[in-house]
Amino acid sequence: MPLVLTGCGSTPATDTATAAGATSAAAAAQYAANTPPAAARMVCNEEIRGEVADALNVPSVPAPTPAWADHVYTCAYAPSMGRLVLSVTVTDSGSAARGQLETLRGRLPGVTAEPGLGEEAFGSPAGTVVSRKDNLVLTVDATGLPDDLGNTHESRLELARVITAGVFNCWTGSS
Repeated sequence: MPLVLTGCGSTPATDTATAAGATSAAAAAQYAANTPPAAARMVCNEEIRGEVADALNVPSVPAPTPAWADHVYTCAYAPSMGRLVLSVTVTDSGSAARGQLETLRGRLPGVTAEPGLGEEAFGSPAGTVVSRKDNLVLTVDATGLPDDLGNTHESRLELARVITAGVFNCWTGSS
């Protein structure tokens, strides 16, 4: 069943090629289009921007800077205390997304499983969470922020988990 996008400033997707496709054909079409799908663009929308501000315990954060290259949609947030980067890699299939996740796992030291975030996820103590949903791989990289954030003294890794969960709240549907 294809992933249906609701909430987070979007309307339900009617074209599975523009949704985060759960089917091989939809994922392949999405990849071949070489444009960021709606699910990838969500990491820069107002709702996620608000979640970033809330997680950092600040009234707002500047508008993020989006970029699309080599099937990766990147959204760089620049709050006053540093940099937070969310990126979504669009692959042509679920198995390719699993391979991408494994490649990223091998590049980060000290990774541990992050249950409940997507179909599979891991976090690095330095402040990065990488997770997978269908043919998409989400990376939340908080390593550009201090490791003692806000009034609650949240770590970068805790912040990355919160933001990852917020994105997955926007990516609804079944796999």
